[in-house]
Amino acid sequence: MRRGLLAWSEEEVPRGVLDARVARCRAAMAGAGLDALLVYTSFPRPAAVSWLTHFVPYWSQGVLVILPEGAPVFTVSLSNRVANWIEETAHMGEIVCTPNLGRALGELISKAGGVKRAGVVELAKLPGAIVGNLRKMADGIELVDAADLFAALRSPADDTEIALTRHAAEI
Repeated sequence: MRRGLLAWSEEEVPRGVLDARVARCRAAMAGAGLDALLVYTSFPRPAAVSWLTHFVPYWSQGVLVILPEGAPVFTVSLSNRVANWIEETAHMGEIVCTPNLGRALGELISKAGGVKRAGVVELAKLPGAIVGNLRKMADGIELVDAADLFAALRSPADDTEIALTRHAAEI
């Protein structure tokens, strides 16, 4: 279990850095013909969502949704009582707390309109229940693996990521 203070130092990871990373995702999405990018996170797989938002889960799972416009939306399988904590430790838009991630994702995508093709970072590792419920709610959506696209976005590492890695090594 993760222990200790999970906080966000905007000096170490400025909002502008996170916004630039999301903008890079959007440019890559457009180049790949994607209408949305879905990024799954859980206790053993925090890195991708953390790189985009600074959020680090330690007992739950969630999916970050990046659409062509607007702040990323985070669907998370936690109660509403933790939404304030997520807002304090991460940089994202709306936080949707739900017991059914797939259904919430499908509703979000349907409401956004025009999402026909969505990239999923590591599609094969997205839990089947999420995929099944998403497909039910967003009828006809094409899900494609976006692992290579996302890996290319993270390479080379930006100055902020390098500084954090150095700081961790010093500790």
